[in-house]
Amino acid sequence: MTTKDSAATPGRPKDPRVDAALIEAAIEVLRESGWAGFTTTAVARRAGASTASLYRRWPSKQQLAGAVARHIALNELSGIDTGSLEGDIRELFARKLRILQSATGPALLSLMGQAAHEPELRRILHDDVYLAVRDQLERVIVQAVRRGELREVIDAAHTDALTLVVMGTTLARWVFFAPSDAGSTPPPDGRDIAETELRLFLAAISGVVSKGAVPGLT
Repeated sequence: MTTKDSAATPGRPKDPRVDAALIEAAIEVLRESGWAGFTTTAVARRAGASTASLYRRWPSKQQLAGAVARHIALNELSGIDTGSLEGDIRELFARKLRILQSATGPALLSLMGQAAHEPELRRILHDDVYLAVRDQLERVIVQAVRRGELREVIDAAHTDALTLVVMGTTLARWVFFAPSDAGSTPPPDGRDIAETELRLFLAAISGVVSKGAVPGLT
């Protein structure tokens, strides 16, 4: 990528093309080098921009990492409305798995692994990843209430727990049951795991508050 920052003078408007180039470059550097090789210099060089232009947007590499996570979450998780609770949850799980299986997956996993060692990064990822998933789950539940599939919205504590389930099961399934390398033991049928996961999650929601049984659970 050879995009140049033509707005290097302080006070001039930021070029959104440079923003996009820096985010894309950050994802590439994280995917290839992990957190250890994730430096502002490496990202700026990959984007063909100056480090000054990067720092005007994100003063630290942790904030740049947060921008990457937010970009991934907003691109993939927004706008879910299939017309049914089951369809919405199925789509939410599918999109989470798609994030991990795409080129952005290794970048996001690298950030999440490093967050355990860096409080600032952990806080940023909480705001930009966890809350994005939680907000989308809340929207899905509100939509189900409006359709009459659920009697009322779920309280904050249950929403928090269900958000962790969405994220945790998706991560675990990707790590432990991803397509196997040549010569390794084939994993169980991923479709069976995904369907069981969906049914258990829907049962958990209906167990908290529901208008009768969720269709398909009986």
